[in-house]
Amino acid sequence: MFFVAVMAFCGCNKADRFTVTLNLTGAEHQTVYLCKVVDGEDVLVDSAVVAENKALFSVPDNDPQTLYMIKYNIDDKCGVFSFFTENQNTTITGERDDMPHWAVEGCAVMDEMMAFHVKCQERYEDRILSAYKDMEMAAMSGDSAKVNEIYAQLQPIIKEYYDYQVEFVRSHSDSYIGHYMLDLIKYELDLDEVKELYDGLTTETSFSRNVRKYIDEGGFQEIASC
Repeated sequence: MFFVAVMAFCGCNKADRFTVTLNLTGAEHQTVYLCKVVDGEDVLVDSAVVAENKALFSVPDNDPQTLYMIKYNIDDKCGVFSFFTENQNTTITGERDDMPHWAVEGCAVMDEMMAFHVKCQERYEDRILSAYKDMEMAAMSGDSAKVNEIYAQLQPIIKEYYDYQVEFVRSHSDSYIGHYMLDLIKYELDLDEVKELYDGLTTETSFSRNVRKYIDEGGFQEIASC
């Protein structure tokens, strides 16, 4: 599983409400929507009209930590910007049609998560994708021996890749991002390992409940996709 979504985490303020500030160019006078995920469903939190390249959302601070999304259309499921706030002030900056490169400021957790994604890509994902391309070329040319050779070389890289992600979950058992990561990679791990990681979580979130349901169902769960 490769990460293609952009994740963000920020802030430094605790109050009854916190703010999400969107500095957005190319969307003047457009309405944008802030939603949160509640047990797998998107729920509208606030909406705002972009004025002078800025939209400001007000968010209650009395809810459990959750995944937030910025949408251009309230019914959108894909083509949205997903991020975490950990119930703290968050600032997001970018161009309207360039969501994958939106930047989020203000939190060490954000920097940590993004550094993790960069390392995943540089250490493993690029190598794995390259190996799969080589396997495809070898298969097209009918060189089954080469396919088997590349496949054998690829297995320890894939294992190391998932071991790296598992260690990240273990080291963030008290953080929402650790729960999110475990929910993402649970399909790629042995069920016993998923149980072990779940038992190590120190708090409950909608993502940890997803993992609990996955465990209770014996490891089978339909994977939703865009």
